[in-house]
Amino acid sequence: MKILVAIANHGTSNERYVRTLIDCYKGFDHDVTIVILSNIEKDLGSDVELRVGVPSSNPWSLPFAHKDLFAERQDDYDLFIYSEDDTLITQDAVDAFVAAEAVLPSDRIAGFVRHEIEPNGTYHYSTVHGAYHWDPASVITAGGEVYANFTNEHSAAFILSRKKLKACIASGNFLCPPHHGRYDMLCSAATDPYTRCGLTKVVCVSRLLDFSLHHLPNKYIGKIGVPKAEMDLQIEKLLQIARGETSCASLLDWRTKVEFSGRYDRSYYTPGLSSVAKATQGPPLRVLSVGCDDGRMEHELIKSNHEVEAIPLDYVIAASAEMRGVKVLNVDLSDPAPDIADGSYDVIMMNLCLPYMREPATFLKAMAGKLKANGRFLIVCWNWQALPEQRRRRREQEEWPEARIVGDFGQSGIHATDMQVARGWLRDVGFPVEKTVVDVAPKYQRLSTFGCGVLDRWIGVTASVLSGPRR
Repeated sequence: MKILVAIANHGTSNERYVRTLIDCYKGFDHDVTIVILSNIEKDLGSDVELRVGVPSSNPWSLPFAHKDLFAERQDDYDLFIYSEDDTLITQDAVDAFVAAEAVLPSDRIAGFVRHEIEPNGTYHYSTVHGAYHWDPASVITAGGEVYANFTNEHSAAFILSRKKLKACIASGNFLCPPHHGRYDMLCSAATDPYTRCGLTKVVCVSRLLDFSLHHLPNKYIGKIGVPKAEMDLQIEKLLQIARGETSCASLLDWRTKVEFSGRYDRSYYTPGLSSVAKATQGPPLRVLSVGCDDGRMEHELIKSNHEVEAIPLDYVIAASAEMRGVKVLNVDLSDPAPDIADGSYDVIMMNLCLPYMREPATFLKAMAGKLKANGRFLIVCWNWQALPEQRRRRREQEEWPEARIVGDFGQSGIHATDMQVARGWLRDVGFPVEKTVVDVAPKYQRLSTFGCGVLDRWIGVTASVLSGPRR
């Protein structure tokens, strides 16, 4: 095969990584042309082509320089590879891509995740964080292998066949000026084939290691991502879905209709919040968590000796919760209430899920019968009233006029929330509010203490609202 490789390499700080990439590509059995996209002149060898120039005044636009290059040479190569200068694509990965492309439907394209390697050799998947997760409904089988969409389209690299490149160009959305939105400018350049050109990226989960690229700096370990042991548990759930053994349903629509940012999407890796532990202090309780993601919120309750069961966002992320000791219920996620016995729980925790439900009060009403006689709801919510959040939303509205629709569920897919909104939902179903606890970040702790907690609602971006028993 003839392969054209474009590597975005800004400045000189990543020279050791880009040289590793160049050496790897030179070792391919295929005919490889390497083009370095740079903002400055540099010498990376006589057999490496250098293109100097940034598409716009923004230095982050450098990765977009690959688009004109690929268009100019679209008839000269079989494969087109774009990557950032610290993401390694081996020949095994390229060969795996070619084999997948031969069996996948025309609107799917084989993609990759990224991993880093700990000093002990353990893989750590840095692609996995925030709202990004495996889409259970996307699982398909092709050529005897199982594929699924991972919702983080960014893997700092992509491969296109000549046919797929031409299709991207023909879509009218590939050759475009530098832009940003849900992804920043650096990431947008690497995701346009999936986000703008009509292709759906799927990863071969039955051979994940062949479709995982090494992020050479290994700088995200312990910051974002999940270890291989946790990823393997999620992969097994995907394989069960392919075999018809596990449901592919989801509790809610995690992705909002907000195109300028992904921050309103439902996170699948939410840290445990101190407000939850404080709101449930006291003797052990039987708790049902609705909207459980990777289980860290629920694990904090378990550590406080509460008995916790959970309705997950889906049965793939449920594998992470189960790993943390959470008992996950096997219920119909499209309508879980009928599968749960009445009078079962002391507390039902709505784990950041109500903003994504069209009628939050209706859902609360359906779940109210599952509480014991003196049972309570605990609503975990974002506090849009907080001043840091208000400032951020004002900046968004200045740059993106459509930001004004956020909070209107019909237009954006998410309700605006704060403690007052949560109290209103509870009152609608006959539950008074007993306690409200706000999560105050360490940097604001002194201010909270100085104000005797009165200022907390203005500085804490999340909170927990505990109801009293139903009137």
